[in-house]
Amino acid sequence: MTAIVSIRPSGSISIINFEDGASFRCTRDFVRRSNLKPGQQIEQIFVDRLRESASFDLALSQARRLNRKGRYSRREMSHKLQQAEIPDSDIKDALDTLSEQGEIDEQAVATELARRSLQRALSHDPDLSWSRFRDLHGRRFALRGFGVAESNAALRQVWLEREASPLAPHR
Repeated sequence: MTAIVSIRPSGSISIINFEDGASFRCTRDFVRRSNLKPGQQIEQIFVDRLRESASFDLALSQARRLNRKGRYSRREMSHKLQQAEIPDSDIKDALDTLSEQGEIDEQAVATELARRSLQRALSHDPDLSWSRFRDLHGRRFALRGFGVAESNAALRQVWLEREASPLAPHR
């Protein structure tokens, strides 16, 4: 048996420390749902199970937070979660769960990013051509982890929106 020494909340995350020196990060909601309290005695096998459950819960919570911002590809979210030292298997499972629930929409994210990119590009070069825009930003999207089809569709959509706009310059 090992005892919980402390539970330190920091934002939506808590760090649970055990008397044997082990610790793990989890969501504050996980602490509440698991009914964990300082001084509580837990058998080691259950500590390991808690750690595994907490890791997936943390990955899912952080992936949802990143996804709400609407600025990241799946690959970028995965990279950010890896930087938070969340195991790869939990990251993959969390992102798969969000995809299955329809919460991750890479096409919508790519389209919104393409709109911002087009506005920025036009502010620097009002005579920007479609081919120049596609070449320049298609590479950027690929570096960010978007597929070729997603990138091209998003770039094409915002370019066509621009051309259909009554404010677009007509040549």
